[in-house]
Amino acid sequence: MNRFFMKNTVAKCLLLVTGALIAGPAAYASNWVGTADYSVAPGATGDEASVGPFDTYDFGPGIGLVKPDTTVAAGNTFSGFFQTVVTSHILDGTALNVGQLDVSGGTNFNGTGNGFELTVRSSFTGQFTNVSASSLDIIITGGTANLYFDSNPNYSFANDLGFADGASILTGSITGGVGSIFAPAVIGVGFEQIDLDFSGVFGNFNANVYEPDTINGGSALFSVKVKTPLNNTPIINQVATGDNTVGGISATGGQLFELDGQMQLTAVPLPGAAWLFLSAMMGFLAVGRKNRSVSIFA
Repeated sequence: MNRFFMKNTVAKCLLLVTGALIAGPAAYASNWVGTADYSVAPGATGDEASVGPFDTYDFGPGIGLVKPDTTVAAGNTFSGFFQTVVTSHILDGTALNVGQLDVSGGTNFNGTGNGFELTVRSSFTGQFTNVSASSLDIIITGGTANLYFDSNPNYSFANDLGFADGASILTGSITGGVGSIFAPAVIGVGFEQIDLDFSGVFGNFNANVYEPDTINGGSALFSVKVKTPLNNTPIINQVATGDNTVGGISATGGQLFELDGQMQLTAVPLPGAAWLFLSAMMGFLAVGRKNRSVSIFA
């Protein structure tokens, strides 16, 4: 990862933090830490795992597709799609060992029990904000995302199946995001990475699976690469030589990407103003009780 990319990523993180502070206490989201009992998920057979505590989902290499609605030019829009698989649960940067989690799509499972898989499928929209010989910048304007539980592991990038045939246990709307592509001599050729930050992806969840039931959203950061003579892209190769589709959408006329990233779940605490209100109310009640006690015994 080059120095420019790192500085750019740090700058965006600082901007996001500044935005959160400006928004005030009511909008501040703390990290969610809890457990997920997949043995009670819809369709579970009972031999799945209860995992936790954890705060982050780690994704394996996935596939993305961006299709310009017209042409690649500043101000023009695009449609995006991606799907991937959860490879681990993380707490404070440390991965948890979950022997029942199948990350092979049912083809090379070495864990315990029959195994289960967790997959993600998303669609989103965006706009090209800058197109030049040195940089291509995009914004993500909206979209949806779902995390699926499946007791029959069977995902396949080549055949474009198994990513959404289980039960959705996390779902929500993508409320925004940014991306930067460096040295895009030609769209799809010559650039190396995209830094994507999706905000507010997961907002609704299966309360039987997750404890505590305070999940409010999530923030995801993906590194993305395209197929070039210098890049090894096995997932793109599987898709391109297979059905050449992502989520049922043909890749013809679009650009395939490999994605790798994490999703940190968030929980919104009680707003500061509400705490102050409750404190004031408790003080008021205490005074009221004191006044009543004086009047009774006077």
